[in-house]
Amino acid sequence: MKKPRFGKIPGVLVAGAGILLLLPLAGLDVFLLDVLTIGFLTAVYAGSWDIVGGLAGQISLGHALFFGTATYACALLTSLLGWPFPLAAGAALLLSTAAGAAVGALSAPLKGPFVALLTLALGEAAHEFFLGQTFFSPKGAYSWGGEGGIPVQLGIPSVSPWTAYYAALAFLLLCTWIMLRIARSETGLIWTALSGSELSARASGVDIQRHKRLAFVVAAALAGAAGVGYAACVGRATADDFSLELSFQAATFAAVGGRGTIVGPILAALLFHPLLQGTGIPPAGRVLLYALALLITLRFFPAGVAGTLRERARARRMTGRKGNGR
Repeated sequence: MKKPRFGKIPGVLVAGAGILLLLPLAGLDVFLLDVLTIGFLTAVYAGSWDIVGGLAGQISLGHALFFGTATYACALLTSLLGWPFPLAAGAALLLSTAAGAAVGALSAPLKGPFVALLTLALGEAAHEFFLGQTFFSPKGAYSWGGEGGIPVQLGIPSVSPWTAYYAALAFLLLCTWIMLRIARSETGLIWTALSGSELSARASGVDIQRHKRLAFVVAAALAGAAGVGYAACVGRATADDFSLELSFQAATFAAVGGRGTIVGPILAALLFHPLLQGTGIPPAGRVLLYALALLITLRFFPAGVAGTLRERARARRMTGRKGNGR
């Protein structure tokens, strides 16, 4: 299969990155800087969902499993075992990737809604387990876990909101570049073919189950990287890191931005996360807004905002070519 040429980064992305670089200079307060910082990490998490749910077409409703695995690994290894954070972060990435490999192996023989149901069940099982689990501190004086969560020991003085903001922004730009390269690679093309028609992909000699497993592994590694960044920024891992809301959040951002576009879910996360978190809307209200966004998207942008705009631009180009050919 011939690899596609890598196109130039769209001007809108460059402009957006420039705005985000200069935004703190506008005098934003610490709260908004924190909201935007977490928004960058959420955007990476949404993009990771699009790898498996958009490109490969394996709808995951338990994607928070990989995110939460990384946050809890960072917390448990640093707080209970006394590991330095860099070492714990590396172990967290390996564990989240291993979780992706396990889920991929279980879901590879399945199709359609059965993949969604399996991932939903696994994600909720992890959420309920950590919600009721208690971990005792090494000194035995107090316990961690449950709704209160477990602290993450960074081992360094707290960084300024500006430093955290620019570190998260650099992380977002790096991960976006990686995900776009993956999407435009030969493996990305195979995932796209797999999403379109498993029968046609199998007829072309594609190892269906192998590429399904690979999609989960890559998506879990990226979600785990976002989880590590989140643990470092927030300084605590809680059962909410496995929550159904977090899993649905990624799926909603992908649906709104356009599944399989990578850029679309990332832009949707950058727009909706600060909007919902910055206004202090409670979780129940956020779920309702996710549902409303889905309804509007399905009604007016069937392929998502980015996907629909891309299809319309392609249709205009085709119409222009036909007109020039007359």
